[in-house]
Amino acid sequence: MTQTRLPPLTALRTFECAGRLLSFTLAAQELGVTPGAVSRQIRVLEDFLGLQLFIRSGREVILSKQGSTYLTDLTEALARIRFATEQLIGVPHDAPLRVSTSATITMRWLMPRLISFHSKNADSNLQLTMSLARVDFQRDDLDATLKLGFEDTPHAVVRALFRPDLVPVCSRRLLEGDEPLARIEDLQRHTLLHSSARAGNWELWLREVGHADIAGARRLEFESSSLAYQAAIDGIGIAMAQLPLVLEDLRSGQLVMPFPVTVPDSEVYNLIWPDRTPRNRHFAAFRDWILAQAQETASQSEAVLKEIGARRLAWSGES
Repeated sequence: MTQTRLPPLTALRTFECAGRLLSFTLAAQELGVTPGAVSRQIRVLEDFLGLQLFIRSGREVILSKQGSTYLTDLTEALARIRFATEQLIGVPHDAPLRVSTSATITMRWLMPRLISFHSKNADSNLQLTMSLARVDFQRDDLDATLKLGFEDTPHAVVRALFRPDLVPVCSRRLLEGDEPLARIEDLQRHTLLHSSARAGNWELWLREVGHADIAGARRLEFESSSLAYQAAIDGIGIAMAQLPLVLEDLRSGQLVMPFPVTVPDSEVYNLIWPDRTPRNRHFAAFRDWILAQAQETASQSEAVLKEIGARRLAWSGES
């Protein structure tokens, strides 16, 4: 029986690192070797395969078509090896609990609540990664992801947290300023604050309230919703906010709602985790804590929505 030879494992690991970073220098730093050693291992693997994996141009390298395909397959294979190893011997006792989420949900919702988690789980080591990228738990070294919407995440459990109804918000001094802001049509004289991460929020809200033609006097766009919310707090303009993420600002008076009109977002926030045995011993506690916090947020949002509904009846009569 002919036995198929496997490529040298050191060369495979080196290729995965260099392909992921697209840099022999950065790969050398991560692996603790010299760039020359990385180059030699890549050459060993290319000679073994009889293929060119990288296209070299000066100091820059890019993956060839065959190299890109091979890297994808190799990454998945290494992830399965890591998973099998973790299932057999577990992860180190002090391994971090790794959670991926967006900057906005982190800053506006998760961060202010973390002290309650750490007070009950002092020995946990939570590591947050800011990313909007699609998650693959067989590839990514993650315990969970918290994100808006659901994507085709294989081998995962999805639990809905809360629905982010959309509502316009601004500072009180802007509401009480010289330019009136009593009717939705008044938005035409104000600056509308947009988030490139949620580019369609203003359009969705305006369309649902029957004013799709309004664009605002000026438009400012920010990389994240959290920056747009801060600009609204600073009196720069009016932001389209996700209600659960501005509850504290509304309660404190930093933000106000010029119009008691909300529109359901087309997506909900979800907690997503692998459908296998958790890799980290702290995951169950974190999951249960997140779900409890989300339930509290959902209840608070529902209470505010009822207040908005009552206020809307009076506002509609005045408008």
